[in-house]
Amino acid sequence: MATVKNSDPEQKPTPSATRARRPGGRSARVRADVIAATLAELGERGYAALSLDSVARRAGVHKTTLYRRWGTREELVLEAMLERAGEHISVPDTGSLRDDLLTLARTAAANAASPEVAAMARTVAAESPHDGRLAAANRQFWAERLALDGVIVERAIARGEVAAGTDPGRVIEAVIGPIHLRLLLTGEPVDDAFLEAIVDAVVHGVARRRGRGEPQSRLSRPAHE
Repeated sequence: MATVKNSDPEQKPTPSATRARRPGGRSARVRADVIAATLAELGERGYAALSLDSVARRAGVHKTTLYRRWGTREELVLEAMLERAGEHISVPDTGSLRDDLLTLARTAAANAASPEVAAMARTVAAESPHDGRLAAANRQFWAERLALDGVIVERAIARGEVAAGTDPGRVIEAVIGPIHLRLLLTGEPVDDAFLEAIVDAVVHGVARRRGRGEPQSRLSRPAHE
C-alpha cells in the first residue's frame, strides 16, 4: 500500500501523535499521582478512612477516573502496594544466597517500617478476617511478591548452593516472616544483627551438604506438589 506523505510543512502533528511520542504521557502521570495519593492517604488516615473519592481529591483527578480504572479501593490499594514494593524492594543478584537474602531483608524491613506500609499491614491483620476482598488483595500481593523474590532461591539452586526441590516461596517467607512479627506484634527492634541472624539460620537450613547426601529440607516442596 502506498504511503501518502504530508505535503503541508506548516501542518501541526495531531494530539494523538503528540501523546504517542511523549514518554509516559498524561495517563502515566495520572496513575503516578493516584498511587502517591493512595499511599499518602494510607499513611495519614488509615485504610478505614480511605475511599476512591478521597484519593481522587488528593490526586487532583476526577473520581470517575479511579472508578473506571480500579473499580474498588482494594484493587487500588493492591496496585499501590505492589508499586511501592517494586520501587523500594529490588531483587538483588550478588551471586551469593546469603548476600541476596540479607539485602532483601534489609530493604523489606525498611519498607515495612514506613508509615503507609505499617498502616496497611496493621489494617490487613485486623480486618482481613472480616473483609473478604481485602483478604484476597493481600493474598494476591504476597503471591506476587514471593514469586518475584523467589528468583533469589532459584538462582541459588542453579548455582548448586541449594538442593533442587527447595521451595523458593517458603525460603522467602522464612526470611520475611520474622520481620513482620516484630514490627506488628512484639515491637522488638529489627536491627541488622537480627536480620543477619535470620538469614544465617535460613541459609544454614537450606544449604546443600555435599558428600553427605541431601536430606529433604523442611523448606522443600512436599512430594505431592
